Amino acid sequence: MPNPDRPSGSRPSPAGESVTERIRAAIYDGTLASGELLIEAELREWLDAPSEEIAAALRELERVGLVETAPQRHTRVAQPRAEDRTAVLQTLGALVSGVVRVTVPTLTAGQRAELLAFVEHTMTTVAAEDADAHGRCVWGLVDRFLKHCENPVLVSATKDVIGALIYRVSATRSAATVDWSDLRVGYPHLRSALAAGDAVGAELAIEHIFRLQVPLHDLEVH
Repeated sequence: MPNPDRPSGSRPSPAGESVTERIRAAIYDGTLASGELLIEAELREWLDAPSEEIAAALRELERVGLVETAPQRHTRVAQPRAEDRTAVLQTLGALVSGVVRVTVPTLTAGQRAELLAFVEHTMTTVAAEDADAHGRCVWGLVDRFLKHCENPVLVSATKDVIGALIYRVSATRSAATVDWSDLRVGYPHLRSALAAGDAVGAELAIEHIFRLQVPLHDLEVH
């Protein structure tokens, strides 16, 4: 195992970062790969942390879906399944649309302009059907809505689970799994709703982008 303080291409971990945060970051940046076995003795040496902290961190990461545990068998990094992708997207959409509904009415002119510019940029990745670039953009857009949301309880509750859901979507993303037709409809509606200060319209556009209109029982693998 490499040192998680210095995974390839990333900065050293900030002083005081918890064991949970360090393992989470290593999963997100690929230092710990999907499906990789997590052996307590190796983690203890790798993180220079006691067994109690390692166990508590793994329980927390299991709670949010980043770690899978089979008692008496193994603990490993979660392996997201392509067949769950739409269900995960819809869960994200339900969370993000609530943030958008609350945030749009309180946006300043500068914040609105920032979001509109980012939506325009994201639309270029849809036009190019660039799945990786679109993936980066959509989470950048979510981050901006969270940054401008004035409800700290909603922001905290959303952030508590959204990272693991984003990981599950990102791990199953490819050009074939992205429904470009939904995105070509959703983003122009989001742009128009933002420009008009229409919170409900923006909420509905986000729901379309995240496929909440799709009945799960009608789906194959997306």
